[in-house]
Formats: sequence, structure tokens, C-alpha cells
Amino acid sequence: MAKSIQDFLVELDTNSKLMEAYKSDPVATAKKYGLPADEVKIIADKNWDELSKRFDDTSKTIRVISY
Repeated sequence: MAKSIQDFLVELDTNSKLMEAYKSDPVATAKKYGLPADEVKIIADKNWDELSKRFDDTSKTIRVISY
């Protein structure tokens, strides 16, 4: 399975070495992780709106929360 920007964001949250590399050079880190060029461009352009659209799955998933 190809790696996606969603996988990359989850990995950033759980992998401190990857996060440190990302802080130093986000674009190179994304490329090395194996993201496709269009997703690396989102990071390079700092297009956070597009990133939110791709990562946000609230339109796809119904979540039931009970307390």
C-alpha cells in the first residue's frame, strides 16, 4: 500500500525521530517518507486548507459518542 499524507501525519504524531526530521526539513522528510509529489507539494506550499480536507474524515464517518 502506498503511503499517504494521512499516514504521514499519524506517524509524525507517534514517531519522535520523524518529527525532529520534519522540523528540520519538512519537504525532504515527506519525500523520504515516500509521499507522492502532489502531497509533498501540499507541505511545501503550506496549504493547510487542502491538508485539512484530505485528513478530515468527518464527512465520511458517523461517530457516535456516548457518555
